[in-house]
Amino acid sequence: MKKFLDEDGGGEKLKTSVHFIHSDKEVRNIFINGLKDDPVQPIHQDDQLIFYVFVPLSTSEIEYIKYIAGELRKKAEKFSITSLKVLFDGFYELKYLKRKQCIYAFFEGWYLASYRFLKYKSTAQERKIRITYDPIYNALEAEALLVANAVCVARDLCNEPANKLTPISYARKIDALFKDTKVKVTILDKQALLDHGFHATYEVGKGSNHSPKVALLNYENGGKKKMALVGKGVTFDTGGMNLKQVSDIVDMKMDMGGSASVIGAMKLVESLQVPVNLQAIIPLVENIPSFNSYLPSDVIRYANGKTVEVGNTDAEGRLILADALLYAQKVGATWITDIATLTGTIGQALGLNRAGIYSNQLESISYYEEISAQTGDFIWPMPLVEEYNDLLESECADIKNISSSPFGGSITAAMFLHSFITDNSKWIHIDMANVVKPFKVKGYYVDGASGFGVRLLTELIRREVNGNRC
Repeated sequence: MKKFLDEDGGGEKLKTSVHFIHSDKEVRNIFINGLKDDPVQPIHQDDQLIFYVFVPLSTSEIEYIKYIAGELRKKAEKFSITSLKVLFDGFYELKYLKRKQCIYAFFEGWYLASYRFLKYKSTAQERKIRITYDPIYNALEAEALLVANAVCVARDLCNEPANKLTPISYARKIDALFKDTKVKVTILDKQALLDHGFHATYEVGKGSNHSPKVALLNYENGGKKKMALVGKGVTFDTGGMNLKQVSDIVDMKMDMGGSASVIGAMKLVESLQVPVNLQAIIPLVENIPSFNSYLPSDVIRYANGKTVEVGNTDAEGRLILADALLYAQKVGATWITDIATLTGTIGQALGLNRAGIYSNQLESISYYEEISAQTGDFIWPMPLVEEYNDLLESECADIKNISSSPFGGSITAAMFLHSFITDNSKWIHIDMANVVKPFKVKGYYVDGASGFGVRLLTELIRREVNGNRC
């Protein structure tokens, strides 16, 4: 006997399995009224609960495999499943994707969809579902789990409330995350900030009772070149004295999303034992108005002697990133990538499912986009427009931190950062303000932070280490 089930539990006592189907005929026989945007259909047949998953033979995007795995995980949870047997035979038949590639993607999507941020829930319990499969795929599952765990580290950090993740507690958390690993953590505070040239970080963070910090993470594993990641770590951004509107301030606990991406990537690089010498520089501040806050019209002198007029205290991210970019070059990094929830205007330009990427390596931009499609952290190329430097002119300093035009805000922010990069450094800038949360809570995305950037940063590093054209 075969019947369709509602999502009301009841599957915990049944034998459960997953079958992948491909043809329109199979779909007509199994799915109710077509797919209706739901490629997963549970069917109760005798003493079994079978999840039929539709994967067209012509599937060419690996992201779809991750998507269906995530949808399957969520549906299995709704049926109170505790164990699920997955039959991967269906992946043998796909035309454009390799079997191992698909199976790896399935595991990644499954584990990413398993994430829940329940730390502050009094009664909620995490539902664990054990999947069984042919053990020849154990290695694929193990690597996918490493990736998912690293992404979920970033999600955890972004989901923390601002009163629990201050610059001080964040620094402690970073130190704890890398305990007993090959990553050496150094935390700079007070005078050490100024001694190491983080003048803007000090200025931006001095208004908060939670004093600014800088986390320096160093991983040395035999690489030939020095590489650096820079992540914006604003634990909460009110806008400072240029206070944000109510509608813009709601998710500002996630204004440290770039730093979370960097931390997740460092965890993954270390777990995968990538042969690289990698430095991460993470300035940590809370940007709030107070009697001691930095002000519009202030002038900040950077470690390289460059002066910046503060045109708007809500453009603080680029100020602290510039500190970190200078430090990265000072310690000898010749490949530098910064990532930040930098501008709201990137969302106006690209919508909510593509981060913007800028680089002084124009010939590699399309390659970066290709890598992003493979990882699932999607990006879109953005231009560095030299003429826009005129919009950053200051009457009293070398440059201003805000454009004189209301248009092209993400580009002018990138141009500001670009002015701190020397010609002999490979530089990538990723503006991820629009993707720190998922566009849609579907597939392997869940409520809360997306964990964007961890997979992309790691793969960019691996490709560069392997001599590919990054």
